[in-house]
Amino acid sequence: MTLQPVKDAATPVQMRDTAGQDRVVEQPTGRRRAVWGALIIVIVALGWWLISAASTYMRADSSVSRDRLRIASVTRGEFVRDLAIQGVIVAAIKPTVFAPSAGRVSVLVNPGDSVVEGQVLAVIDSPELKNSLAQAQSLLVSQEIAAERERIRGRQEDLENQQASDLARVDVTTAERELRRAEASWEYQVISRQDLEKAIDDLAKAELAFAHKQADARLFRERQAFEERTQALEVEQQQLRVQELGRQMDALSVRSPVAGVVGNLLVDDKAAVTADAALLSVVDLSRLELEVPLAQTYADDVSVGMPAEISYSGQRFPALISAISPEVENNTVATRLRFADQQPAGLRQNQRLTGRIELETVADALLLPRGPFYNSDGGRAAYRIDGDFAVRTPIQTGAASATMIQVLDGLGEGDQVIVSATDGFESAEEILITD
Repeated sequence: MTLQPVKDAATPVQMRDTAGQDRVVEQPTGRRRAVWGALIIVIVALGWWLISAASTYMRADSSVSRDRLRIASVTRGEFVRDLAIQGVIVAAIKPTVFAPSAGRVSVLVNPGDSVVEGQVLAVIDSPELKNSLAQAQSLLVSQEIAAERERIRGRQEDLENQQASDLARVDVTTAERELRRAEASWEYQVISRQDLEKAIDDLAKAELAFAHKQADARLFRERQAFEERTQALEVEQQQLRVQELGRQMDALSVRSPVAGVVGNLLVDDKAAVTADAALLSVVDLSRLELEVPLAQTYADDVSVGMPAEISYSGQRFPALISAISPEVENNTVATRLRFADQQPAGLRQNQRLTGRIELETVADALLLPRGPFYNSDGGRAAYRIDGDFAVRTPIQTGAASATMIQVLDGLGEGDQVIVSATDGFESAEEILITD
């Protein structure tokens, strides 16, 4: 750069020129043109994407990340409507033994002891019952002696009646012979007419006496048979009483009605008990059932014999409904399930298990996995996946099980649906799904 002198009227001033700032501008080459062209294309594409994104966001009511959603497909297959249940294991047979008579009890077992059917569990000492049995046995012996005495007396009187009848028969024979002699004598006019008539009268009286003796003998036999039958009935009645008292004495040895284990002792050893007092319980562990408090709303859907499953130790065991209570308590109906096959080993009284009851089976149905969305819209709507959007679609559902929902209308096989909770969508018509 050089300085040019500037002259002024007063003082001479020197200024710099622009010669040092000047440079030669070269014309752009072909490579630079390509860079500029690509930059322009990128700017145009970015603008188009921004415009598309803006229109997309303007279309959707809200957006949600795909990671927050659970999506399932509509399938076709067999639908089994079931009911999830939870209950406790109880003994199907759990009898309680009672005191058959008042007395003092001696308990021979402890809770948890294994017992067999017929084993003596407790013994009751009842002096009153022993005394009643002794009196009944003594009265039975007395009645048997009286019955035997009556039979002997009857045979004796029958023998006397037979003797009198035989004598009357002899009198008839004698009278017949006297009559024949009188008739012969009358024929020769040896006796008078009066003697002949007397012989005839004597025969008639002898025959009449013989007939009365025979009638008396028959009547006595009938009366004697009746008396002996009465005595026999009295003896038989007393024998029954003795047998009953003997049975009650045998029942004082309280025996186990089933094989199992001793449950709770309800009385103390050597305690005085009244008749029919509860002594202890016996649990039959070979027949256990699952007792379920079923909600009242499902009471009409279940019936005895309906198939079910019981889950235990990670396995499922087939079961059947064995009993349904006719009463409703606390809005539940007590229902019992028994194992269809042999029950698994290791079950314990009051153990809590889960399972399910099969209520209905549909051979060919549209199925959708059950999720929180079913409770969000009450099964009346679902969000169907359409590209990057979830479109709220009115649907009609049928029966629902613990894991699946039957779809009647609104969705088709293969449709993808959001099955997670949709409460946060606030019934929006379209939801944008972002990655």
